[in-house]
Amino acid sequence: MNETDFKTENGGLPDDSLSGGMQPRRKRVIAALVALAVVAVLAVAAALLVREYVVTTYVVDGESMLPTLDGGVTGDTSDGDTLILNKLGTPDRGDIVVFYYDWNALGDPFFSPHHLVKRVIGLPGDTVEIRDGALYLNGVLQDEDYIKEHMDGRYDGLSVTVPEGHFFVMGDNRNNSTDSRAIGCVPADNIVGVCFLVSSDSGALRIP
Repeated sequence: MNETDFKTENGGLPDDSLSGGMQPRRKRVIAALVALAVVAVLAVAAALLVREYVVTTYVVDGESMLPTLDGGVTGDTSDGDTLILNKLGTPDRGDIVVFYYDWNALGDPFFSPHHLVKRVIGLPGDTVEIRDGALYLNGVLQDEDYIKEHMDGRYDGLSVTVPEGHFFVMGDNRNNSTDSRAIGCVPADNIVGVCFLVSSDSGALRIP
């Protein structure tokens, strides 16, 4: 191949042999980068929306839900089980929920609103009773194989009919839990979410 093969009739390089071929390629690269940027922005936005409106997390602190949930060292909010919560879920009996306790039912002068995690026992309209350390729901004795130990007698004789728009909750560690037996039923509007997955401090996942 000689030198004249690369030249036009006027002796210059061909006008479109290189630049014309590069233009479509450059446009495709730019379009791909723009598309990737749009996808990334949409993914971040979707993740933020899911966290804000659908799913959130809560780290268990304390002993009130033993043996079901490990709260780690009391006062240390970094070493307990992490709960993944469905913020749109409707609580049912037996569900584990996180709620915002802000009504200071016990009249604690040092009270400050905070979150608590408990198990739903009674739904609106249910009657919850405690007799001889045993739980009765609508007159039926409940078999609770998940609690830490038999309830002591401090709440014997308790009888509560859950009002509309509220839930009766208790901790699984019944003798070491501040719950609806003491603070009353939880308003539905105060419930943050229903737990559907638990991540232990080691990273293992399980369904509660």
